[in-house]
Amino acid sequence: MKVVLAILILPALLAQAEPLADILARMDHAAQDFRALSANMKRVQFTAVISEANEMEGVVRLKRLKGGTVGIVDFQHPEQRTVYINGHNVQIYYPKANTVEIYDSSKYTSNVDQFLLLGFGTSSAELQKSYDLKMAGTETIGGGAATRIEMTPKSAELKKLITKIELWIPEGQDTAIQEKVTEPSKNYELITYSEVKVNPSLPDSSFELKLPAKVKKIHPQK
Repeated sequence: MKVVLAILILPALLAQAEPLADILARMDHAAQDFRALSANMKRVQFTAVISEANEMEGVVRLKRLKGGTVGIVDFQHPEQRTVYINGHNVQIYYPKANTVEIYDSSKYTSNVDQFLLLGFGTSSAELQKSYDLKMAGTETIGGGAATRIEMTPKSAELKKLITKIELWIPEGQDTAIQEKVTEPSKNYELITYSEVKVNPSLPDSSFELKLPAKVKKIHPQK
């Protein structure tokens, strides 16, 4: 009886999975018009060695410029912090401590930009240049069907940072609703998006990091 049910159900399940080419075509079309993004996000960071997950919630705003990507992530819960990315410049501001950590990401700038725009403003050609792509089934995310795309890095340099990236693209849509980045250590970061707005009308000030005059500046790389 179970075998009969499986035979009957399997065609229906397969019919729900969109062809990868169709999804990539929609993403290509969206990438051509992409200028900015705002969304709510829930970020889960999992540390494998202690089997512990930490969850943060906030708002992300991205803007693509000729020289790269400007990004602001405002985390409000459980700890307030703001992450600012502009080209090689990465800053993390902690209001309670009145400190800002400043990093130079010049070695990984192209990767940083791509991670920010994965599932939003990256063309299929850009993805396939850096990753091997394959379908990984369909799942229910946010109450709707989404196709999971598994991406394995091609370069040895990128493999040192990540094992794979997974994107969940809702059926019929062109932007990701969820992204998971897994590291060689088996640590991972899972980001779920909601209230996604592509090319919203936002002032330039929405993409600026406003710091108090007496903020303490820390350069961890020095």
